[in-house]
Amino acid sequence: MVNIIIEGKSYHVNKKDNLLKICLELGYNLPYFCWHPRLGSVGSCRQCAIKQYDNISDNIGHIVMSCMSAPIEGMRFSIYDIETREFRKSIIEFMMINHPHDCPVCDEGGNCHLQDMTIMTQHTNRRYNFPKKIYANQYLGPFISHNMNRCIKCYRCVRFYKDYAQGTDLDVFGANNNIFFGRYTDGILQNNFSGNLIEVCPTGVFTDKINSKYYTRKWDLQYAPSVCQNCSLGCNLYIGERYGNLSSIHNRFHEKINHYFLCDKGYFGYDYIHNKNNPINVILHSSNNNIIHVQEHQIIPIIINILNKSKNIIGIGSPRASIESNVILKKLVGSQNFYSGISYTEQKQMNYFINILKNKKIHHPTLSEIENYDAIFIIGEDISVTSPRTALAVRQAIKNNINKNNIHNWHANALLNANFNHKNPLFITSLDTTNLDDISLFNYYAPVMNQVIFINAISHYIMYNKFDDNTIDIMLQKKIINIISILLKAQKCLIITGTNTYSIELLHATYILLKTLYKKIQHIGFFYTLNTVNSMGINIINGHPVDNIFNISNIIDTIIIIENDLYIYEEKNKIDKFLHKIKNIIVIDNIITHTTNKSTILLPAANFIESSGTVINNECRAQRFFQVYDPVFYNKNNQRKASWQWLSMIYNSMHKIKPDYITLDNIIKQCEAIVPELQGINKAAPAANFRINNRKFARSPLRYSGRSAIFANKYIHEPIQSNDLNTMFNFSMEGNSPENCTHMPYTWYPGWNSGQSIHKFQKNIGVSLKNVPTGYIINYYNINIPKILINIPKLFIKSKNLIIVSYNKFYDNHVIQKSLLINKYFNEYYAILNYQDAISLNIKTNNIIQLYCLKNIFTFKVQISYKLHQGLISLPLGISGIPLFFLNKTVEKLRILE
Repeated sequence: MVNIIIEGKSYHVNKKDNLLKICLELGYNLPYFCWHPRLGSVGSCRQCAIKQYDNISDNIGHIVMSCMSAPIEGMRFSIYDIETREFRKSIIEFMMINHPHDCPVCDEGGNCHLQDMTIMTQHTNRRYNFPKKIYANQYLGPFISHNMNRCIKCYRCVRFYKDYAQGTDLDVFGANNNIFFGRYTDGILQNNFSGNLIEVCPTGVFTDKINSKYYTRKWDLQYAPSVCQNCSLGCNLYIGERYGNLSSIHNRFHEKINHYFLCDKGYFGYDYIHNKNNPINVILHSSNNNIIHVQEHQIIPIIINILNKSKNIIGIGSPRASIESNVILKKLVGSQNFYSGISYTEQKQMNYFINILKNKKIHHPTLSEIENYDAIFIIGEDISVTSPRTALAVRQAIKNNINKNNIHNWHANALLNANFNHKNPLFITSLDTTNLDDISLFNYYAPVMNQVIFINAISHYIMYNKFDDNTIDIMLQKKIINIISILLKAQKCLIITGTNTYSIELLHATYILLKTLYKKIQHIGFFYTLNTVNSMGINIINGHPVDNIFNISNIIDTIIIIENDLYIYEEKNKIDKFLHKIKNIIVIDNIITHTTNKSTILLPAANFIESSGTVINNECRAQRFFQVYDPVFYNKNNQRKASWQWLSMIYNSMHKIKPDYITLDNIIKQCEAIVPELQGINKAAPAANFRINNRKFARSPLRYSGRSAIFANKYIHEPIQSNDLNTMFNFSMEGNSPENCTHMPYTWYPGWNSGQSIHKFQKNIGVSLKNVPTGYIINYYNINIPKILINIPKLFIKSKNLIIVSYNKFYDNHVIQKSLLINKYFNEYYAILNYQDAISLNIKTNNIIQLYCLKNIFTFKVQISYKLHQGLISLPLGISGIPLFFLNKTVEKLRILE
């Protein structure tokens, strides 16, 4: 720490920070462009200039760039010196010379860092009267619009895309005043984190194309804090809507999880919300299969009558439904009749994960902590697809060399040059190539069971300094010895795996390796990824695996299914036969699936922006997502409700309980009582009665306008705003502003309209918020898990036409698959074959083939892999018509069509 003087005031500051960060943390408004808390400083924009005085007698001083300057003991600085202010004003005037006058039509208007900084520097008049430079804009795919004319050459885009996310298809071209940021040719951006360009760019060069059709200015949006639903990490989001349409998705800073960045699944994976066929009304299918629309007050008595007459009722939950919905379903049908909605294999894996969690000797890092490890071993899981945000953290860990030269962490170019030839070691075992192969030191491509043997061989050699038998060939033995040598020298070693391998044997082998390494090195970490947003939650709630429904001997009268599609797990004929025997099929869902099409009663569920609830992420952190708007407000005929509301209405009506008891806080209390392992989930967010100065919190900014005109095309009267009984928020701009809220619904601060205003809510910029991290880690030590017996193979397995699962950017999640936009641009499915198998079968790339398996026929285009093991056929299991049931099944026949 050092003592410095800023504007005549003394401060005790961290000498490792740059002056820009220090000034911002102290509350000074200092303009900047190129600096970013995670990207560091390069000093290219010259906008953050301040005056530095060398000693007490120095009254002239000299201008320095605060982002490139460290504090020095006793040094004086001035931010508001006249010469410095004029310098900053002239710099931004030069930046604006070629900038178009298009703020009124720019999507960034009102949320623009350039606008904020221009006003901050008091640059108001345009003096340049000559033609402006005009660039050709590029097509960058269906998600991002490109307008190069708005560029101010801050280099943020390429520093994020190329240096931080390590994308290879966007760069800077040209020199001097003729610089272009884009691709070599038009085309879809290939990096999994391209959506961050929208937020990283301080102007409107990169804007959100997918939500532009529902575009509304920031001040006219209604917001709520939310949680990404597209993987198990639980990254935090700001969701904005207008007229009942999702209009904005932005990253919500969480110091333990996503920090400043999301993956493209988080940014662009929600277009399915706008599908026109999404159910909004109760549908009753009559005996002759006619569709009857029924009112809410009519359907509840009908359902109660059905349940009262039924002798055998079962309920199937879902890992994409909230904790509240699953627990109330369990309460309604009874513990013995509740099915978790996940497969036996996945449930067994989850149970094993929880047992590993209980081992206090092994550290379980948060997502953000991954970046601090200097050796990483990824086992079986292609996290670049199943959990991309984890892959981004791994990339930072591999780049982060121990700073032996004492270079300041914010000095981006110096660190880049110092670490240019250094990479921390990364080892990967996988079925086929991954997007992290470019930075890995060693890859082992093999069937899952062969990976198990490989991991066990590593553990055995660490323990006994020899190999168990001759199953490992000499070349592989040398590799194993080298891997062990590197792992044991690491200061902090991390093992990563996940449930998408669907192999309990691989998970068991991973745990043995963890325990073995712990005996040699104390700093061992274990990070795991799960399949779905609430996979951990549904497993803690505990129910029978969904596979077991086919073994029920009693005749099922009624089945209740919430937010789940059974056709993902089992083959169509088997499920058709099962459902055909059931008289009453009640489905609650917010999208149309094969299962909803089989329903006798369909209750329309609210999706995650229309409801509030709790999910539990991979680290057992319970997090709350909040309702953004009331769907009934825009459409009085809309009958969508949260699944837990429908189920509570049914339960309460059956048991003569007052309907006003159905509030989220009361439901959460029930969850904690019914499932004691969930104790504490109420702490994930403040209760609905939480107030500051006796006021709730506003969902909309103070500048929210046009509320009275929303329905002017229908009637002139302003409708009464919905009253939110479930959360601490108002459906309006009335209430406390976000700086007083632990769950900020949006970021705005006087003079800081863009997302850059987040630093005003941080006590340590780039590290921590002024409030504690949101969410609550539940006590997993209280979870009782049955012991699992696991048989480990001893010999390598030779496969013959064995089906394995392959994932791509969007198709590991069956809800994202419902997006019409993603189906339009990412609609290619492939069967992936080993190149030697393809040669022997005379199959070439893009040939169309038919695969015959258990009386099913699948047709695919072919891709050829040089890394996939012989005898394996990789298919996109989990997509419509190809359930996970076919994993590890054998293709009986293969036929070339063309």
